[in-house]
Amino acid sequence: MRRVNKQTKKTAKSPALLGRRLRSLRNSRKLTLDQLSTMAGVSKAMLSQIEQDKVNPTVAVMLKIAGALKITINDLLDMPRPHNILRVIEAGDETYDFFSDNQVSIRTLSPLNLEKTTEFYRLTIESGAEHGREAHFPGTEEIVYLAKGKLQVTSGDQSKTISKGDSIHYRGDLPHVLRNISKGQSEVYMVVRYREE
Repeated sequence: MRRVNKQTKKTAKSPALLGRRLRSLRNSRKLTLDQLSTMAGVSKAMLSQIEQDKVNPTVAVMLKIAGALKITINDLLDMPRPHNILRVIEAGDETYDFFSDNQVSIRTLSPLNLEKTTEFYRLTIESGAEHGREAHFPGTEEIVYLAKGKLQVTSGDQSKTISKGDSIHYRGDLPHVLRNISKGQSEVYMVVRYREE
């Protein structure tokens, strides 16, 4: 377990900020409340209350949650870091592999503590497969760059086809789907931007 800064207070962050932060981190890992509860040893009811901004948890609870998410408590609290730090995400670091099956794989390319408002992903989608998502929070936008293959991109009732080298911007707060319509694997780079409250 990582060491916690001794100056961390028992309730080091306002519940509103922590709730949104935890929900964003959990969703980015495609975890349900039940799954995170099992991983962290924290009740589902407590996690739900934290995400709904109804409680301000103790450091002990936050340590369990941070440990389950494989981040530091500072990352969970999104505490300021010194500006002049180079942060490398190594290719073999499985912490950043959030989803994979025989059709789609998703890996985040952004530091986990940035995922409050911005997320950067690499996706591979096999021929004929699709990556579909329900609507995100209101105001969410997605930007996709296609490095390989051909995609049909649908957001709401609108659809466009893009080819290698194209990029596309669309609303992420509507149901949206990326479908690989090429004969081979598609390689996709995606930026997700959440509206700041």
